[in-house]
Amino acid sequence: MKKNISLVAICLGFLVIGASPAVSQTRVVGGYTFVGGGRGPQVCLGQWIPSEDISAPGTCRGQLVDVSQLTALSAGQSADRLAQVLVSLDSIDQRLADSNEQLRRLIDATINTRDSIDRQVKNTNEILHEIIMRRFDELPAEMFESEEFKEEITRLKEEILSDIEKLYPPQKTSPAK
Repeated sequence: MKKNISLVAICLGFLVIGASPAVSQTRVVGGYTFVGGGRGPQVCLGQWIPSEDISAPGTCRGQLVDVSQLTALSAGQSADRLAQVLVSLDSIDQRLADSNEQLRRLIDATINTRDSIDRQVKNTNEILHEIIMRRFDELPAEMFESEEFKEEITRLKEEILSDIEKLYPPQKTSPAK
């Protein structure tokens, strides 16, 4: 009986010693199952199914890839993604350059429009001033013989010119570019 117990203890010892490396050969990192093997570490790129036998590591439902192959695949994918990001950034840069050019043209058009409006208002103000002054100057000289009537006409002329300046105030000239 002592012999059987010793035999069972030795078998259990071998089983535990043999099972420990098989179980410790698998580990999960970042969603990937890494499996140690005779050819070096490998990665399961699918679903890892642990074995019911504790001496066996399990099976991979998917592709089992060497770590160096996974590193090369990952580096290639990273390079592809980086190239895509660079293309996107170039596209954004081009669109920004186009938008800046359109904005510059819009600013130039706005400045030109403002200058044109300012010139038109100034011209209108000058034309109205000239017309009013000419009309008052064309009044018959006999109307100005009476001092009281002359003062009234002069006051009327000044009020009309003042009203014109309120409606069409003198424009400040913009600096030349």
